[in-house]
Amino acid sequence: MHATGDGHGGPRLPRASSRLSAPGRAPVGHQLPRRAVRGRTRAGTLSLALALVATAGCAAKAGETAAASCDAPGVTPDAVKVGLLYPDSGVLSEAFKAARGGVEGRIGLANQSGGVNGRGIDLVWRDDAATASTNGTAARELVENVPVLGLIELSTAVSGSADYLDRTGVPVTGLTAESLWNDHANMFSFSYLFAKGTAVTTFGQYARAQGGTRAVVLEDAADGPSVEIANQLIASLRSQGIDTVDRVGYTTGSSSAARTAQDVIDSGADVIVGTVAMSSIAEVLAAVRTAGGDPKVVLSPSGYSQALVREQGPAIAGLTIWVNYTPFEAASPAIRRYQKAMADFAPELDDPDQEVAVASYISADLFLRGLEAAGSCPTRQAFITDLRKVTDYDAGGLVPGTVDLSQNRGKPNTCYAFVRVNATATGFDLADNNGSGQWCGQLLTGAAAGTG
Repeated sequence: MHATGDGHGGPRLPRASSRLSAPGRAPVGHQLPRRAVRGRTRAGTLSLALALVATAGCAAKAGETAAASCDAPGVTPDAVKVGLLYPDSGVLSEAFKAARGGVEGRIGLANQSGGVNGRGIDLVWRDDAATASTNGTAARELVENVPVLGLIELSTAVSGSADYLDRTGVPVTGLTAESLWNDHANMFSFSYLFAKGTAVTTFGQYARAQGGTRAVVLEDAADGPSVEIANQLIASLRSQGIDTVDRVGYTTGSSSAARTAQDVIDSGADVIVGTVAMSSIAEVLAAVRTAGGDPKVVLSPSGYSQALVREQGPAIAGLTIWVNYTPFEAASPAIRRYQKAMADFAPELDDPDQEVAVASYISADLFLRGLEAAGSCPTRQAFITDLRKVTDYDAGGLVPGTVDLSQNRGKPNTCYAFVRVNATATGFDLADNNGSGQWCGQLLTGAAAGTG
């Protein structure tokens, strides 16, 4: 794997077994020899049977070499160049600092197992600083000058490049931080956040299983995504016979937690669903309990972080967070593979058990799945066409259930995992569902998915 930066600084050094400090991370501008990356792991290797890309049809057959005549951009007889865009600088750099490590972990694992269809993966990254203009410029440079076959985009500024990449037929995988991901057939994700006109029964099923009967939804009325997610959750609850008795506006830093808590208690709700910041939900939950309330279910879309548990403490005991990937507490074979790949190929990331890292790892896995589907002589169009035909994507077990990529664009996943902050607020427990950590529901459309 080559790891090329944005054109400034000296050569990037091979990672040793010890973790690198922040200043030693990512000097950019030159390529790292592939042999250095493939040789990072000296203390034992993963079984080929455990690597997704080592399955039949992924590596070249014995005696078979990649066709030298393949002339798609970024494709050579022994390598495929893949671009990565993410904010390595700017206001969101801290939030996304684990993104590149997640990608490098998955690609390192692929290269250790021989690459895809006999070709190693060369990763070439650029910093988009989470701004649309920089994102657009960097995408064009990667596509036209490097060039790369396609891109992994882990940013909130994909609007800067989406139309251009669609027009030029460049495949993209990544995180759906903007609604525009719904609008482009060349863009793929394992999970869509913005899913207007649809909902799933899964959240209602979970709340009903905990004894919930009446719900209050906390939302930020001035924030479009908060309201959209609230609408989906209300439809999910209603599908399982749980009425939403109130929608309460809450703005972090200005709303009164005590007054909101009284509204919750007065409503008689035993379910609190928040689409606001986890810190806001924590404030309200603490105030509800201080006022004598004891909700059966408190659901949040964020907060799955040991650091946040330590920060909030007992105030969030019992809080449930839903996640669209297999939780670390599952200790499944897929999680163990992920953790070992991160230790081997992204050792500078002190804590790989975090959402941005694993979601980025899955985004890289999805790109590799597209390369596999595109065959021994991949083209951009074959990647897009054939990846869209995959109906059982699960990132090697990291995604609950399976994802039908032919149908999932702009729709919510039907399978999730739920984790609860334990009673002592020292960590998380995996919410069991008849012996499984997966909760799978059904897609709701039309009137069933209406906002009511």
